[in-house]
Amino acid sequence: MRIVQAQAADHWTDVERLIRAYLAELPFEIDFQDLERELAELHTEYGLPSGAALLVEAPSGERVGVVGIRRFADGTAELKRMYLAPSARGAGVGRALAGEAVAAARALGYQRLLLDTVDTMAPAIAAYESLGFVGIEAYRHNPLDGARYFALDLTEGE
Repeated sequence: MRIVQAQAADHWTDVERLIRAYLAELPFEIDFQDLERELAELHTEYGLPSGAALLVEAPSGERVGVVGIRRFADGTAELKRMYLAPSARGAGVGRALAGEAVAAARALGYQRLLLDTVDTMAPAIAAYESLGFVGIEAYRHNPLDGARYFALDLTEGE
């Protein structure tokens, strides 16, 4: 598996496809997050100069994972839409993808990286915590039961 940054048109097509697969697998709705606007503006949300969309490519060339980094506030980015197709799960690919997202946020000059998730996403939470993310108070509205919020200080360990 290798991780590449979305740049070409086919990359962005796969970013959208994988985000839609992620949304279809969720056992709840997240329409409170203005998803249609986000999907219509992927280049703006997750493109340079303030963001990044990273794709996981299987040895076959199929793109089987995605994560987005976008600006949240001055000096602060947000990690969003991390997803792996079932065929890519369980081999450490998620942790590697999250690690590359952290590196991308640092390279973009952010000092802090935020994310929100739900407590049922235990493997993702374990990956985030292994990278140094710590639990924080809510930084955005999320009405879902079990919503959890995390932050990572990107200036540590530089």
